[in-house]
Amino acid sequence: MEEQIFDLLTGGVGFSVWWGSLGEGTDLPRAAIFRTSGVRSMHQKGTGLMQTRLQIDCYGKTFWQALGASREVRGLLEGYQGGVVQGVFLESTRDGTETAKEGRIGYRDVDQLLKRVSLTFAVTHND
Repeated sequence: MEEQIFDLLTGGVGFSVWWGSLGEGTDLPRAAIFRTSGVRSMHQKGTGLMQTRLQIDCYGKTFWQALGASREVRGLLEGYQGGVVQGVFLESTRDGTETAKEGRIGYRDVDQLLKRVSLTFAVTHND
């Protein structure tokens, strides 16, 4: 599932996408994917499908840039089915800001604020 979602996003959006970090470079917007939970359904015949929660944080220099990136991500993932993925469902969104730390995504000014739109998706998939 991880490879499939990552490949779908990196091939379908016009900005950098990284798994587990903000990655390298200074280009904005960008997105970072994090698994926040995963639960396997069980039944008497053995294991069933996985239900994984993914948080995708979309960053931009402005709120509007972060929002635009989040809309690209939503457009690709919401309702997606294919391969091992049975369905992707948007569960929540939220906005925020984050102070860029020195050495993080290449910003030298530690007071630089990045705008963030976070999306939480439930992904039902085979393991």
